[in-house]
Amino acid sequence: MLDEHLSLLKKIVGEDVKVLSSLQGGMMNEAYIVKSALGKFVYYISTAQANEMVDRALEKKTQNITYELGLTSENIYFDLKKGIKINRFIEGDSINHVNDVDFKKVANLMAKFHASKDKAGVYYDPLTRLENYRKEAEGHVKEFDKEFYELWEVVMSNKNFLLSQTRTLAHNDAQRSNIVRNIYNNYFFIDFEFAADNDPVYDIGTFGNDHVSDGVVLLEEYEKIVPLKDGLKRYALWRIDISLQWYLVAIIKHYRGEGAVHGFNFLDVAHHFLLNALEARKLLK
Repeated sequence: MLDEHLSLLKKIVGEDVKVLSSLQGGMMNEAYIVKSALGKFVYYISTAQANEMVDRALEKKTQNITYELGLTSENIYFDLKKGIKINRFIEGDSINHVNDVDFKKVANLMAKFHASKDKAGVYYDPLTRLENYRKEAEGHVKEFDKEFYELWEVVMSNKNFLLSQTRTLAHNDAQRSNIVRNIYNNYFFIDFEFAADNDPVYDIGTFGNDHVSDGVVLLEEYEKIVPLKDGLKRYALWRIDISLQWYLVAIIKHYRGEGAVHGFNFLDVAHHFLLNALEARKLLK
């Protein structure tokens, strides 16, 4: 870790701070588990593109709302300009490393979060995000995979339907890596870079990042708590939208040279999300 980061850590959590390990990073940040006499913490260092994409004030606001709901850990330092954060560590593991995920508890976590009386006050607007990512990606490549255009039409032909849904506070990146199960078998959200108001089914959609079937199982549990209208259709369409967003982001990152920096083959990531979107489309038939 760079000296400048160690200096900040010593100032915030104590001179005795030690870096225990790095956490498996995503496409948006690096993360390290650190420890001092004050406890264990997670130290986040954001990528340059993440700082361009994320409203840090909104992220901090929604993190605080979620903490007050008892659904995440405490944030003790937040640099709104650089995106550097220090949160208390939740003793446990993100559920992308867990085989026996309790889908009922994940559904309860989401339902409590979506029922928040406080909202972000800002619409996440996934469709505009998708359109903006396409414009940026088109600056790097002349043509996408042919399936992309078919999937794009599926989403855009249902634009009015998606925009008509009631909005709640939403995490908007509720994939397995952003949900932690602690040592007492309780489930918590982490990482609020994309939190804003949205159709709550979008969160179930993001849970299907690795496997579309995961989101289908979660949707079934969620609907036992919160009855939904057109739940499966909404899930499938949002899942396609999300996959196309990450497909485009991965292409952008590849051509910006971020793969070498962060150890990702972003074209493989793009291919995964294209296949994921095709799998989600089958739910509409």
